[in-house]
Amino acid sequence: MVVNRPFYLVSRLSLGRVLQLNGARWLHIHRYVKGRTEQQFVFDSKSKTIISQRYKDRSIQIESNGNSRNVGMTTTNSRWW
Repeated sequence: MVVNRPFYLVSRLSLGRVLQLNGARWLHIHRYVKGRTEQQFVFDSKSKTIISQRYKDRSIQIESNGNSRNVGMTTTNSRWW
């Protein structure tokens, strides 16, 4: 992973599926579409989080402090900075 360079989170499922942001909150697995910003993420070295390329103020969060299967996007908390 390269800092500040867009990347895709690719599933091991068939058809080249990737993680896609639906709305500004939920992540779902969808078929890859070239250039779709909802499917692109960036590692931000300042906040040490994975940020959405489409919504630059949102980062990936695993609910219940990482003890859940639910993964979504939330506003990047200033306490990480």
